[in-house]
Amino acid sequence: MRLALPLSLLLTTALPAWSEIPTPQGHVLLTLGGAVTETNLPARGEGDGGLLGYLEVQHDGAAGFDAATLDGLPQTQITILYGPEGNQRNITFSGPLLSDLMALAGAEGKTAKPMAMDGYQAEIPWDSIAAHQPIVATHADGAPMGIGGYGPTMIVFPPTDDADLAQEQAGQQVWALAYIGIK
Repeated sequence: MRLALPLSLLLTTALPAWSEIPTPQGHVLLTLGGAVTETNLPARGEGDGGLLGYLEVQHDGAAGFDAATLDGLPQTQITILYGPEGNQRNITFSGPLLSDLMALAGAEGKTAKPMAMDGYQAEIPWDSIAAHQPIVATHADGAPMGIGGYGPTMIVFPPTDDADLAQEQAGQQVWALAYIGIK
């Protein structure tokens, strides 16, 4: 597992040598919008269709990530006890660090607001992302996460012994993740 680094250091750390975010070649699994400076998707307005239209997401341009782009970033594994109450088991999630995606998108803000396909939203403060290094999981136990399970992407935090922090992070581990608004 990668060590936690300050977000300011991560934003200046070398990522794959792309002059800009690549244009998605496959289906966009995750979109980062709001306070981002690097975009590869056009603006969305009121009444635009699709899932983001259903979620009433509007933006002036966003960073869209397909499976190839997400899988091409450095991967981190996190194993946590997860699942429905009474049927939990250890699951090894893997995917890029949320901070890496934010750096690629040129995210400038104070908060990340992940939103699930059903409209569920959470709020993750910038300092929590830097301190705890959650990932955007794309795989569970080595297999891509599909829609209908936890996928196609999910925010996953490393385990902690701090009960209060674990409870806070449980509400931030958004699964069936579709969009992250940067504020």
